[in-house]
Amino acid sequence: MLNRRTIDFAAVKTYLPKTWVLLALLLLTASGNSAFAVGESATATAFTENCTEEVRQLTLEEIFSLRVREQIDSFYQKRVKNDHFNGCVMVAKDGKPIYSAAFGYGNLTFKDTLSIQSSIQLASVSKTFTSSAILLLAEQGFLSLDDSVQKFFPSFPYSGITIRLLLSHRTGLPDYTYWDKSITGISSYLTNDGLMNVLTTKKPQVRCKPDHMFIYCNTNYAVLASIIENVTGWTYKKFMHDIIFSPLGMSNTYVFSPEDGNCCTISYDSKGRVWKDCPADGVVGDKGIYSSVEDMLKWDNALRTGLVLNEESLNEAYKPRSLDRYSFAKDRTRNYGYGWRMTKQADKSYIIYHNGFWHGSNNVFARDLNNGFTIIVLGNKSNNANYWTQPVWNALGLMKNLENVAETEVQ
Repeated sequence: MLNRRTIDFAAVKTYLPKTWVLLALLLLTASGNSAFAVGESATATAFTENCTEEVRQLTLEEIFSLRVREQIDSFYQKRVKNDHFNGCVMVAKDGKPIYSAAFGYGNLTFKDTLSIQSSIQLASVSKTFTSSAILLLAEQGFLSLDDSVQKFFPSFPYSGITIRLLLSHRTGLPDYTYWDKSITGISSYLTNDGLMNVLTTKKPQVRCKPDHMFIYCNTNYAVLASIIENVTGWTYKKFMHDIIFSPLGMSNTYVFSPEDGNCCTISYDSKGRVWKDCPADGVVGDKGIYSSVEDMLKWDNALRTGLVLNEESLNEAYKPRSLDRYSFAKDRTRNYGYGWRMTKQADKSYIIYHNGFWHGSNNVFARDLNNGFTIIVLGNKSNNANYWTQPVWNALGLMKNLENVAETEVQ
């Protein structure tokens, strides 16, 4: 009922004029030889054999992506050497991979090598799925963003909290990830139902009144997951699988629950010790989704092409929601929409992204919508350096600048 049409992701090819083909060759030969990503076999010799015939068929993106791929790989090879990066990377342009690689192990004990199909805990990147599910339900008329939580849970004790405020982290609710047994009353895994019960019966103190300011809070997205279950009559896990993951071909993406057993990819601390579970691991919506960099590119494509949400919903999701003086008024370069963070670029457009951290997973899902670039980093060994992607953006900037010059030449 909620499925959308399928589309063809084939891109239109743009060819270089002769002048810029020569420039590209000079750039490539000047760059020197270095290793490409795992699974890549392109080398400079590809250009020397049958040069006249082959170069004429290369697209703008194919030529410059070789140089960009080399720069990105050099950056991550150094990271592996210098700070022991353990994870997977996918960098794409207009939905097509420029660079993909996997470094290290999903299971250090068994030396289970990671691949771009390896499923890793997304942590808060999961919020991009929860927010999209809510917006999809709103599109289909199952709910309104102005609905209060009490519409779905009449005994919910906090008044004035709407779905819109949950999406934008403007509720002031307490963050359940800081609760201990004295609040939950349990030593086993907390569930979404259990979380809603604690909020209803224990009434933990709020941090501010609703819509007063932006306070990032995992409870907001756990409550949204409970609303999804209430509206659809399905578990959050079933809804995500049947409506989003399966139709999009995201075969390595799933909602994980502790009762499911061990994950295929283990999370580690910075010293390589297994990160132990905690009671909060049973709650989903704010976290709990596992995915691969390959599948996350499918997710990026589905959002870009309107396969999941219509243009109006996407525009609402990417709109800054906290401009008040208590939130981002003094720092106008950053903000938060509906399940997405954003940071402003020099041209005033926003990079739309969400990072994640939970139990040793440090992740980046960043999207330059104007220029079609996507950076996905999923790591399963605690490492804050995973969030450092500026060298990758710098490499992509080279491609963008040369594209602009080539387009000028064509005109």
